[in-house]
Amino acid sequence: MDKTPTARNEIVKPKRSLRFKIGVFLLIVNMPFGYGGGALSSAIGVKIGQPALGVGVGFGIYIISWIMLGLGILMAGPDGVQLVKDLRKKWFGGKKSLSDSAVPEMPADNEGSRGTTLE
Repeated sequence: MDKTPTARNEIVKPKRSLRFKIGVFLLIVNMPFGYGGGALSSAIGVKIGQPALGVGVGFGIYIISWIMLGLGILMAGPDGVQLVKDLRKKWFGGKKSLSDSAVPEMPADNEGSRGTTLE
C-alpha cells in the first residue's frame, strides 16, 4: 500500500522557511507598531512637556514601520503578502461591496414602474 500524501488524498501544506515566517511576522506587526508607537510616543512627549520630541520619536517609529513593511515583503514574497491580506480580511472583515450597503435595489422587470410605456 502506498502511503504518500497524494495516494491518501491528503492536502499537504508546504513547509515554510524561517525567512518566510519572519517576513509574515513583519508584515503583520508593522501597522500596529507604526501607528501605535507613533501615537504613544507623541502622547508621552506631550505628557512630559516636550511635544516636539514626542512627535520626532513618533515619526522615527513610523519610518521604522515602513522599513519593516519593505523587509517583510522581500522576505515573505508574494505568497506571504497574500497570506497576510487573507488573514487581515479574516480578522477584520473584508471590504464591503455595493450589494452589502443600504442602497435599495431597483425593481427587476419594471414591477415598480408607474404604468408608463414608451410604445
